[in-house]
Amino acid sequence: MKKVLILAVACVTALLSSCNKDVATPGGDFGAGLPAGRALVSVPVDANGLITVSTLTADKNWKIDGVAYVEPGETLTIEPGTFITSGDFKTYNDPEYGAQELRGVLVVPTTAKLIANGTPTAPIVFTSPNAAGQRNPGDFGGVVILGRARINQSQPQRIEGIPEPAGTNITYGSTNDTYNGESSGSLQYVRIEFAGFELSEANEINGLTLGGVGSGTTLSHIQVSWGRDDAFEFFGGTVNADHLVALSTDDDDFDFDFGYSGTIQYALSLKDPQSTNSTSGGSSDSNGIESDNQGTQPYAGADPKTRPNLQNFTFLGINNSGTATTKLENGNHWRRASALNITRSIIAGYGTGVGFENITTTGSTFSDNVVHGYTDAISVISGSTPANYTGNSTSTAASANSYLLLGGAASIDPFYSTASASTFDPWNLVPFAGPASGPDYKGAFDPEAETLWTEGWTEFQPKTY
Repeated sequence: MKKVLILAVACVTALLSSCNKDVATPGGDFGAGLPAGRALVSVPVDANGLITVSTLTADKNWKIDGVAYVEPGETLTIEPGTFITSGDFKTYNDPEYGAQELRGVLVVPTTAKLIANGTPTAPIVFTSPNAAGQRNPGDFGGVVILGRARINQSQPQRIEGIPEPAGTNITYGSTNDTYNGESSGSLQYVRIEFAGFELSEANEINGLTLGGVGSGTTLSHIQVSWGRDDAFEFFGGTVNADHLVALSTDDDDFDFDFGYSGTIQYALSLKDPQSTNSTSGGSSDSNGIESDNQGTQPYAGADPKTRPNLQNFTFLGINNSGTATTKLENGNHWRRASALNITRSIIAGYGTGVGFENITTTGSTFSDNVVHGYTDAISVISGSTPANYTGNSTSTAASANSYLLLGGAASIDPFYSTASASTFDPWNLVPFAGPASGPDYKGAFDPEAETLWTEGWTEFQPKTY
């Protein structure tokens, strides 16, 4: 049964036996590290860091020394199967942030484009330069894409974490809708592994950072793993996305700010007991989702409101012998006047499933979701729940066979016991308030599919492959 050997669902099994995505997973198609037989070549740049070639070919392994920028108005194409890694550190004397040492950061400024279209059998991979067993968050810099779509700030914003070279504008966003449909290119079947730098407080580089990116951009089948900060961060903009995976991230898997209003469908968020996790005030600040209208008061003063439209997400935290753990904060943390629309999703394995904290209730929807929390499934920290709060199924059950699993399968881990795996049905997972199949199924995976959309191009063991 093909469905058995799929990480995304098997981790629900492991939730009740410490879901360790780093060691108990099927994965990608590569043998070890950077592909052998390819020369390791620096991405060529000019004195300002602007990339001087139009294509990164798959016959080489490429490394980014410091920060490399696609030239504004130009397009960089990356061939399917190409691997990109970090090269040498470079020091930048930034007028705002001071001296910074960075490497392995690819920046796509406004008016530039990135075409990085891999395939299910030949994904494009941004990863650590280190050998198996020696790869850690922060080995690679990250991918930053900037556009001119609408944000809710009074002027374009400078993206955090990136030095500004002479002649290159690293601001993003606009104050009108003129560029909402603009394209910054296409990313399909892409993995970003071990990315992120925390240069100072509120000055970080994520796995994939999207600032003011327009809806003409294609984002599909992208995995961010073992990031040092957030996996995916959306600063305003209207870009849509589908089939996203966040694995073992230090901070938030999905972070929304500054009026982001795009639609994301089919996404998997997996936390890991072996990863580090960010803290704030001495407590965990690591969430499946963190969403703010803006980061400064008055939070509700900025329009348009941050309002991501999310469908068919699966968020899986970690288990601590069936009780809440302080390692994570919320499966979803909606706060600071953010609005929201999330439906047909599964949130489980956190101390608090969903926290609502002074959200914009009017125009917000939280419907037809399955929510589990070891302490609280739903916590109204302050304010109230969304105006449209309907059809949700909640539980705080901690024992086996009561909520996260059915049918006596809690003791079965199909990745260690092949005999048990032959009879294990990973689709019989969670009680639904509504149909478990057909167009209204909940979570990231179609229970009637023969194979899952994660098959082939993803890698759930990036530390050891």
